[in-house]
Amino acid sequence: MVVTHMTNVPREQMMLSNFMEPTLKKNAEAKRSIDPAVVFEKTKRKPWRSGNLRKQNWGVWLHRMSAYVGKMKPAMAHCLIEASTTPGQTILDPFCGVGTIPLEADIMGRIGVGVDLNPYAAMISMAKFDRHPVERQLNWLRSVKIEPEKVDISSVSPFEKQYFHERTLREALALRDKILEDNEKFLFGCLLGILHGHRPGHLSVYTSLVVPFRPIDKPPYKEVIPRMMEKVKRMYRNPFPLDTFSTAFQGDARYLPLASGSIDAVVSSPPYYDTLDYIEDNRLRLEFMGYDEKEREKLNRILIQDPRTYLEEMKRVGLELMEFLKPGGICIYVLGDCHKGKLHVNTAQNVAQVYESIGFVNYGVIEDPMPSSPSFPTSYKRKKVDRILLMQKPK
Repeated sequence: MVVTHMTNVPREQMMLSNFMEPTLKKNAEAKRSIDPAVVFEKTKRKPWRSGNLRKQNWGVWLHRMSAYVGKMKPAMAHCLIEASTTPGQTILDPFCGVGTIPLEADIMGRIGVGVDLNPYAAMISMAKFDRHPVERQLNWLRSVKIEPEKVDISSVSPFEKQYFHERTLREALALRDKILEDNEKFLFGCLLGILHGHRPGHLSVYTSLVVPFRPIDKPPYKEVIPRMMEKVKRMYRNPFPLDTFSTAFQGDARYLPLASGSIDAVVSSPPYYDTLDYIEDNRLRLEFMGYDEKEREKLNRILIQDPRTYLEEMKRVGLELMEFLKPGGICIYVLGDCHKGKLHVNTAQNVAQVYESIGFVNYGVIEDPMPSSPSFPTSYKRKKVDRILLMQKPK
């Protein structure tokens, strides 16, 4: 069973969907008074690198629902949103990953719209907006009846099986099916979040939280539902509004189902050429969602990550953004350099040139060097630099 979303829904049908109606209604009340030069100066100060914002896990616990490669720090998302928008405005992230930017926008009183083509990332993003009182979530888990002994695991790959005790795997798959049957996206996000990692609350054998390494030990049995209940409780440690105008969905940034002129600003961290492998790195969670090798190959073919076509595909995204941004709308991209042996590609510079060719005004690039990691050997000389590209649709 493959967990599917909106990827194959015709664009015309998606344009008529309900999710944009409250967005447009609330957005009409927002006023624009954002000067790109001011945004650039605010961003140049890099406020996410000072005070409490420096903390790796700054922000509401909901941001920590599930791990993802290349995930933006919530504090950085907060600062970019604060600099580029005012409350009530609509922010689009066409490469939203696990929804850090749309969620932070929502918490800050904006309307966040998140889109991602990766089904795992999209599910986590959607889960963050499927919000109900915590007791409602816990009561569902208390009352659900699962039958793990009836679960057929013959089609589960050896790769997936190696991470779990058989009883744990059967329980997790049985719970997954019940969650999907009742369309409980928030709970599915929580289940994906505890699927593997290095803490007692995770269901797998000891492994990495983000990209799992091959297990060394024999997987112990771990009861699923009690760990799910603890996970849900953690997500509610910080208060967050249950009502929201924000949304997220699985879709393609090259074919956005939005109304013309409906977006005030774009804040996003697009794919870094092929520096990160968003399919293979998330393989275990994707397999749990039903994406076997054949399905993952399909995903790899449609993602924007091939260096040979990267700029062409990003241009297609830019043309979409040019249509959906309001006149004067700001577009902020956080982009990483690409290194292949001795080849160094300044992604921000290349994307800026492409976007200027389709009409965007380039206000400049801000370098944001990443701190060195003790996990790298001392012989590792290359410093990682993110570049923040600020552009504007002409008024």
